[in-house]
Amino acid sequence: MRKLLTAAVAAAALQAAVPAAAAADNGFTITPYLWAVGIDGDIQARGEDANVSMDFEDVVDNLDMAGSVLLEANVGDWVSYAMVDYLGLDTGDVETRVPGRDADLELDSTLATVATGYRVHMSERSTIDVQVGIRYAKMDTQVSIEGVGESDAENTIYDGILALRPRLALSKYWSFSPTLSIGAGDSDLTWELSPQFVYDCACGFDVRVGYRNLNYDFEKGSDSVDLTIKGPVIGFGFSF
Repeated sequence: MRKLLTAAVAAAALQAAVPAAAAADNGFTITPYLWAVGIDGDIQARGEDANVSMDFEDVVDNLDMAGSVLLEANVGDWVSYAMVDYLGLDTGDVETRVPGRDADLELDSTLATVATGYRVHMSERSTIDVQVGIRYAKMDTQVSIEGVGESDAENTIYDGILALRPRLALSKYWSFSPTLSIGAGDSDLTWELSPQFVYDCACGFDVRVGYRNLNYDFEKGSDSVDLTIKGPVIGFGFSF
């Protein structure tokens, strides 16, 4: 977490260095999201393997807590964002490699991304933000297999990422924003694809509807995660 805070402070410092002449274009937006997540993949905790495949209905039935928020700031064409997600699950009937035996899985995950970069203007109303940053993940997993035992693992993961965040004008109020990021570090690979349609009435409020797919491929000793978290999203943005 210290590395993540350092990156956020550095982004703020870089923004402060942009000439004051760009102040007219300064802005800040906060967007809470509802992410109707489904989960697919394999989780291994201290050698015990669980295969997870849950759609949104399954996740809701086993959800302890979830939340997602996006913060965006720009000073002229210098742009930064921070995305924070939390997901807590407690579920049974998870497939394992032990024939005829399912497992109970507890998963607490905190995900955060901080990135900063430059906005390129492709036309009068279409732009693309080119950014670099850090993605942080803290995943606590506990796998319990009847008759076999219980294993738990706690992993903190830092990855450097490259993010491309286009906003393509479709009409006066509508735009299309297919965000893509990819990176590695502690993970073998992490990537995210989130195409969204944005309705912005230029009144300090916008609505975002789309789909988000976030993938982690991570291995450390006897712990590994090959996990995809995906599903429709809807967000309500407030600009200042």
